[in-house]
Parts: sequence; C-alpha cells; structure tokens
Amino acid sequence: MNILISGIAGDIGFGVGRILRDWGISKNLIGIDTGNEHPGKLLFDSVLLAPRAMDPSYIDWLHNLITEYKVDLFIPTSEAEISVISKNIDVITKITKVLINAPSLIDICMDKHAMLLFLSSQGVRVPDHGLMGVDTPINFPVIVKPRRGRGSKDIKQIDSVLELSSDNDGEVWQELLLPAEQEFTCAVYVRPNLETRILQLKRTLVGGYTGKAEVFDNSDISKYIQDIVNIFKIHGCFNIQLRLTKQGPLLFEINPRLSSTLVFRDKLGFMDLRWWICDKLGLEAPSYKRPKIKTKIYRGNIEYIV
Repeated sequence: MNILISGIAGDIGFGVGRILRDWGISKNLIGIDTGNEHPGKLLFDSVLLAPRAMDPSYIDWLHNLITEYKVDLFIPTSEAEISVISKNIDVITKITKVLINAPSLIDICMDKHAMLLFLSSQGVRVPDHGLMGVDTPINFPVIVKPRRGRGSKDIKQIDSVLELSSDNDGEVWQELLLPAEQEFTCAVYVRPNLETRILQLKRTLVGGYTGKAEVFDNSDISKYIQDIVNIFKIHGCFNIQLRLTKQGPLLFEINPRLSSTLVFRDKLGFMDLRWWICDKLGLEAPSYKRPKIKTKIYRGNIEYIV
C-alpha cells in the first residue's frame, strides 16, 4: 500500500509517519512538505517538496503526484491543506482515498467564532465570546486569538478595556477560563456507527504544545463531549480542548483533524489514527483497551542526524 502524508516537517505529519512505520501497514511511505529543513528522509521512503496549499497550482500538483505514485491513501495533516482539500474533495477522491473529516465539520470548526456560535445555538455551554472590532467584551480578563489556525499559539490576554487595540480587529475574544491548571485536551474518535471513544488528557502546555499530561476520566467532561458528538453526528477524528471550570467543562477550541498528541495516544492504546485508517479501508481495526487512569505522559526531545 502506498500512503501519502503531508506536512511532515510538523509534529503531526511526522508523528503519522512514525505510527505507520511502526505498524507496517504500508510498503511505501511518501512524505511531502513545503520546506526541506526536516529529518523526513530518515523515516519516509520518498520525500518531496510541495507548493503551499493556497498556491493556485496546489490541487493540480497534488493530483499529478497521487497519480504518479499510485497513492492508495492520502493523509493531509496541516490545517491549510485540510481546508483546501476539503473544498476540493471530489477532485481528490476520484483518484484515491483521503483520511479527512466531513467538510461540514471542517468548515464550522476551522472558524473558531463560527464554531462557538453554532454550538451555542445547539444548546452547548460555551465561553462568552465575540469578534474584536465588532463585539466589545464587557467583563475582563479575556483572551484574544486568531480566528483561524495557530493552535494554542499567538494568544494574548487582555485585562481591561484600555488594552483593547484595533490591531486585533477580526480576531476572536473569549472569556478567560479558569482555573488554568484544569485544562484538558480530549481526543475523540467516532466510528461509522457513531460509537464514540474519548481520551481525556489533563495537560500542561510547553511552547504552545502539550508538554506533559495525565489520563483522566471525568464524567462531566465525557457527557459534555458526547453531547457535541450527538450534534455533529459525523464519523471521524477530532480534538476538543477545554477547561473544567466552576460552571463545568467549557471548550475553547475544536481541531477537526489529528492532533499533536497522536503518538502519545497511540502508545497509550488509544489508536485513533489506526482505527480511522481501518474504517476507511475496510480493514479489521486494532482492539481498544481503555488507558489506565492517572497514567502520565511526557514529551521529550529526539535528535536526528541527517
């Protein structure tokens, strides 16, 4: 099987490659990225330089690559590519299978403001929020972040109305959820029959990424996430980030893609990447044994010499 993975210079794309290499499901791993400063050639059988997803030539380039390398499965990992491919999904699925969520989920969740508005309209508790330059926050502190992308990066805390700036117009503001030490990243895998598997990781951020985490099983969080799954009713894999507040769990982001803790999860036995691939290809999926509560995980550094 020939599998194409994009964004291999990033932790998600490279992590996908690590899991697939360990699994042995593919005889040929092909990696692409817009840059070449990465150790991809140590892991992938072929490494190619790709145009940026927003480049007008990207879809044609990708189509030709998939055809030339006889790709059986394409796994896009960067948000930019996922967004563009979702809008052109009919073109790509004519020539290969694509591991990607439904366009409706991607469209809503890629836009942080639209996601909060939608879930609130469906009766889900969400933080107070608005758009800078359109809705002025009344209560402080709030956090301000880009409307699309960037994960947990480029977040600013605003403590008073005097700190508001037109430089942030168009960005999303949300109430600051407390306590900060009650932050969870929750992996969600929904099978084609809508059976739902959830992994709750209470995390500590290091440089915008999960640096360490502990496995939890909080019933309020489980119900909150299941309510969201029941609203979308979509098979796929996504990640919900939330804080457990005095009012209960409140989300602040949904990533409609694989997330940076996928290698952590796979090692714990929460093999959402493998399950997703098996369900996509009609293969027998690895069994699921719930990770032990209070298991701790730590992100370390690995040196690569190319």
